[in-house]
Amino acid sequence: MERFATALSRGMVAIAGFSIVAMLVLVAGDVISRAVLNIAIPGIDTVVAAYLMVATIFLPLAMLEMLEENISVDILRDHVPDVVKDVFDVIGRLLTTILYGLLAWLYVHVALESFEIREFVTGTWDVPIWPARIIMPIGLLVATLAAGTKLLVSLRALIAGSKPPSHHTTGTF
Repeated sequence: MERFATALSRGMVAIAGFSIVAMLVLVAGDVISRAVLNIAIPGIDTVVAAYLMVATIFLPLAMLEMLEENISVDILRDHVPDVVKDVFDVIGRLLTTILYGLLAWLYVHVALESFEIREFVTGTWDVPIWPARIIMPIGLLVATLAAGTKLLVSLRALIAGSKPPSHHTTGTF
């Protein structure tokens, strides 16, 4: 399960990386087009905001979970026995899994409503944004899977009385 979540997380990061490169190319192209030809590329702002930025933000969430690189405050945790730290880890991972799952569930409904009405942004060029509405729930669902995977690892370690693998391996698997 952990290998699957890791592979899926890496795939999401690859897509987010592509989104960053696409943003760079599109925005640079729009700036150059405005400067040289005095013509803006229609719909670029909507494509960047609705598709690319959302992918850049939400798709890597699972990788953050797998690497355990989300923001944490360890003031209390640093001053309790190891078994209590392990319990804190399980509770934190449980809450994270629930939160990601709840957000995914809520945004799936937003995406379905957008699909039903074929949502788009009107401007110089009508940009359909209903396909982009699925990006956020996908990122949140994969993050839920990653958080759930880490929860199971922590639970197994707590039950077995062993330490879960250290999470101080920044940026590597």
